[in-house]
Amino acid sequence: MTRRTLGAAMIAVALGTTTVMSQVSTAAAWSLEEAAAPYKGATIRTIGEALPPLEAMKKLAPEFEKRTGIKVEIEMYEHSEAVNKVMLDLNSKRGRYDFIIQPHRELGKFVTNGHLEPLEKYLDSAELRDPEFKPEEQLYPRLWKEISWYDGKVYGFPFTALSMYMWYRSDLLSDEKEKEGFKAKYGYDLAPAQDWKQYRDIAEWFTRPDQRLYGTALQGKRHEALWYEWLNFHYSFGGDMLDTKSGSECGPVIVNSPQAIAATEYYKSLKAFSPPDTLNYFWDDVMALMQQGEVAQLIMWNDSTYAVAVDESASTVVGKMGFDIVPQGEGGKVAQVEGWSYLMPTSSKNKEAAYLFIQWMMDYDQQLNQHLNGGATARPDVYSSEEVQKLPYSKASMDSNAVAKPKPTVPLSGEMTDILVRELSSYLADEKTAKEALDRSAQDISTLLGSCAPMKYPVE
Repeated sequence: MTRRTLGAAMIAVALGTTTVMSQVSTAAAWSLEEAAAPYKGATIRTIGEALPPLEAMKKLAPEFEKRTGIKVEIEMYEHSEAVNKVMLDLNSKRGRYDFIIQPHRELGKFVTNGHLEPLEKYLDSAELRDPEFKPEEQLYPRLWKEISWYDGKVYGFPFTALSMYMWYRSDLLSDEKEKEGFKAKYGYDLAPAQDWKQYRDIAEWFTRPDQRLYGTALQGKRHEALWYEWLNFHYSFGGDMLDTKSGSECGPVIVNSPQAIAATEYYKSLKAFSPPDTLNYFWDDVMALMQQGEVAQLIMWNDSTYAVAVDESASTVVGKMGFDIVPQGEGGKVAQVEGWSYLMPTSSKNKEAAYLFIQWMMDYDQQLNQHLNGGATARPDVYSSEEVQKLPYSKASMDSNAVAKPKPTVPLSGEMTDILVRELSSYLADEKTAKEALDRSAQDISTLLGSCAPMKYPVE
């Protein structure tokens, strides 16, 4: 065994399996065209979220079609609709989709229901596996394992390795008159927020409804976006949902901890510095507000950054934006692990052709192209490229990846999210206190998960 092969094998062991290591000799000749020849004329269909990463993939697909003769059809929908359509297809076992692009919180449900094809046999196939495709070496191991693995098995590859971080108007924060006025009122220099007190002060300072400018904007709609945004505050304040080390583990429910209550109360306090309609917003709405220059700072996804910071056809603030990790709280510097994965349904009618396309998309050239057009790669060599390093948000993405915290991927994680969206919405609507909403969340999550998830902070 060569030193290179030994090194890759050690990485595979660290990931929890050795079967993922291909037995394909790197010396053997392999080409995409020859591998795809048996499937020429096939049509593979996929579905995902209508955002720049999938739009970039759609632009890349014709090259694959030209080289292989395999046609690729891509359906794009809003987040919730993309998830719901996949669940309907998987439950019906119709096999409409040959591969799917889905958020990793759904992974446990898909696996335990027998909906997903493990990928070891494809990675071990001399006919299908490109010897140059070495995910053990080419991907961030921790992110790949958290986003696309379940219970020690690999089920996919990251379509996007996501986190949320702070967007801010660098032109406003560097304006000399703003700096002078801010320091006179708050007693310290105006700069990108490093903690939540500073974030709140900046939000208050720039809230000027008469100028169509607000200090921040909450994603307060009764939608998954609310839960995702709230998690940034929850984690930063030192909270969590379950007391576990991995997203696939079940454990004590801690969503109603004192830290969680403090984070939730702080989160709601920012409503005062948000547009009046902020409880009807989700991620598309707040992104549009930033594109229009109506918000000074907010917390948002890294795969949406391109549409604000680079795309001049959509954004009025290109060249005026800055990006940094989520402000620090009691829990330290932290971000959330999130990602959409390429996954293959067991009902897929064109598994081999679908695998070849997924593998091709994970290649460096496609990953670089996709990332430069709004993607969020899981390949560190792409982040290290000169082109990506020039992007204004690359450092924020890398810093967030380094401190990203996993979220539950247990089979009932979707239902856990629904509970929290319901209860957080009731709190934002002044129907409950933060403690009442989180206590109810903890009770319902504990009941949902059963004996593996007792409440660590029982309701008095």
